[in-house]
Amino acid sequence: MNAPGSWELINSSPQWLLAVAAIALIALISSLTSGRGVKGGLRYILILIRLLAVGAVAVAILRPAQSVDLTRRNYPPIAIVMDDSSSMSTGASPLSLSALSWRERVAANLTGLGEFYRLEEWRIGEPPAKVEAGTPEEFSRESSPIGASLEAISRLTPDLAGIILLTDGQDTERPGEGPPSLPVPVYPIMLEGGEVEDMWIEEVKTPPVGFIRTPVEIRVSIRSEGMGKGSSTLTLFEGDSPVESIDVETIDGENEVELLFTPRRTGRKAYSIKLSPREGERSLANNGASFSLSVIRDKTRVLLVAGTPTWDVKSLRRRLRQDPSVDLITFLILRTPSDLSIVPEDELSLIPFPTRELFEEELDSFDAVIFANFNYSPFVPGQYLQNIVNFVTEAGGGFAMLGGDRSFSRGGYEGSPITSILPVEISGALPGRGYNPSTFRPRLTEAGASHPIFQWRGDSEENQSLFASLPELSGLNWALRASPGAIVLAEDPASKNEYGPAPVIALGEFGSGRTMAALTDSLWKWGLTNEGRGGDGEVYRDFWSRTLRWLMHDPDMELVRLSSPPSGISAGEEVSFRARIFDRSYAPAKGATVKGTLLTSRAKATPLKWRDLGDGEYESEPVKLSTDGIYHLEAEGLGDGGLLGRDELSFPVERQGREGMRLGVNEEYLKGLASRSGGMVYEAADEGIFDTLAARGAGEVEVVGRKVAEPWANSIFLLLSLLLLAADWALRRFFE
Repeated sequence: MNAPGSWELINSSPQWLLAVAAIALIALISSLTSGRGVKGGLRYILILIRLLAVGAVAVAILRPAQSVDLTRRNYPPIAIVMDDSSSMSTGASPLSLSALSWRERVAANLTGLGEFYRLEEWRIGEPPAKVEAGTPEEFSRESSPIGASLEAISRLTPDLAGIILLTDGQDTERPGEGPPSLPVPVYPIMLEGGEVEDMWIEEVKTPPVGFIRTPVEIRVSIRSEGMGKGSSTLTLFEGDSPVESIDVETIDGENEVELLFTPRRTGRKAYSIKLSPREGERSLANNGASFSLSVIRDKTRVLLVAGTPTWDVKSLRRRLRQDPSVDLITFLILRTPSDLSIVPEDELSLIPFPTRELFEEELDSFDAVIFANFNYSPFVPGQYLQNIVNFVTEAGGGFAMLGGDRSFSRGGYEGSPITSILPVEISGALPGRGYNPSTFRPRLTEAGASHPIFQWRGDSEENQSLFASLPELSGLNWALRASPGAIVLAEDPASKNEYGPAPVIALGEFGSGRTMAALTDSLWKWGLTNEGRGGDGEVYRDFWSRTLRWLMHDPDMELVRLSSPPSGISAGEEVSFRARIFDRSYAPAKGATVKGTLLTSRAKATPLKWRDLGDGEYESEPVKLSTDGIYHLEAEGLGDGGLLGRDELSFPVERQGREGMRLGVNEEYLKGLASRSGGMVYEAADEGIFDTLAARGAGEVEVVGRKVAEPWANSIFLLLSLLLLAADWALRRFFE
């Protein structure tokens, strides 16, 4: 195609123009002066011939030419993108029928666009598929990555002029996100039909973490279409166990409800929310959602029961009250029921010991219980001690018993239920030998030197040296030895029996909980006495801080530590799990045995095989998570000395693909997509899109070159020029 041309001088520089002007002026003057002898009209003929000759010379010098643009019509691509996902075929009047009907009805219009564009057919997917002309045989794709598909098509198609989009606008891969910004205009077709009667959970908003015994607020967005006003039940599950349930009233459109629940245990938890179905719902697969939540402690709630107001109790109470992470409740026994009183009971300012309230009604509200030189029998009936045992073994609470002349065997605990959770054996003490008030210097055992409770310094030798520099202690309760499975951190080498040195500080794990026994009532000397003689006063404070952390299962003090799997796992994926294993000296465990089991919400247990990666790292073989739901992972590490520890975690697995989770046309998404890309939304019956595209395509003409034509550059013009010059010379010679 050639565009209309224009004339131009090839030699149009000032030098050439001046040369031609000079030649013309000389020729004119010469014509006027040299033809004076010629009479009449012949003289004018000679002048005309000379002017024509000079004009021919000027043409030869300046080379006037006609330039013509060589053009061609550009046929940029137009992408016709169709969504062939299964959500397009739901409902009594599915959108898939509307899309196919539209394609059939505008076939002639699409053919007409071929005058301006090159039409390309695409299907949504990751990656999107470029197909031959035609329509999908079925709408069965289990995902609708609309945004990612359009971004890929615009990236893969150079000079793309626009996108005609046939979809419901339900992007399953980027739920909750807005439409992408694209460099090409998108023209969504608002398909007809797609009306559904359905209700689904649109979104679940949770806080970053939850706190134990503190209500957690969950915001649930419920979407209803075509269902009208009605009621349903929203239930929160932890695993298979219902945690909380509320009745919700819903209307068509967005409904946001709040659900409160109170976590009772710390850890990495997985929850699911289920919405009871209503009659006539199109899909039940979108009536549930799952999420994970880390439940931690904002404060450690401690119950301290002290039998006497000793320095040990005073120092411990002050230490715990100074810690902002501890919520301390203290009961100090100042009189026993057998004490005589000279005034009536109702005039005493001291309150009765609240046995039932503490050890039956409120016990589960505490994280740890500490008995400090407390002889229970005048105040606590024996059956309540079993509640403390259950608090430790079943609820995972912590328990510590401190020494003194009213504690351990001297407090009447021998043979009581408490002995089942003490990390030392106290039976067999001779009468009068249950408590020795003498001074002694404890030493750290091998286990104590490496345990996190006594890691005051980064170096083991520094810790040993610091411990040896602490003041002597006084007062030691008798214990036979450590209980089975318990460990002794500190001992008195001067007090021995057939089992070795007497335990001073011992730890044990019983069921889900942990316990500590300090068989002395003079640990306060590590604080006041040590600080008074210029020592490090932080030793005592740090000891109790680390002890509480250990009792509360602080992850940094666990011997077996599972790593959480990545979030957003879908059914069908293969996942490997990792674990860090430490030996009892808290060094990376070499050659440990890891046993792990993966349990699904459908009560299916899968044993896992683990391999040693070195440096205490262990990894399971990949396991395929075939179904969606809540999964629970349990693992234990075993060393040469038996069980090292256990850990567990829960995590949600989503259904494969989110197709069908939201139904109907997402008009807001389609309008936003058109607006952000510079396109326009068209109703299915509106054929104005073809006028718009044709108008834009009419100007798509590309200049591919230029043709320069010199009509005078030929032999005839050259011969004519020579003839004019010759005639001018010959006639002037003849007549002059």
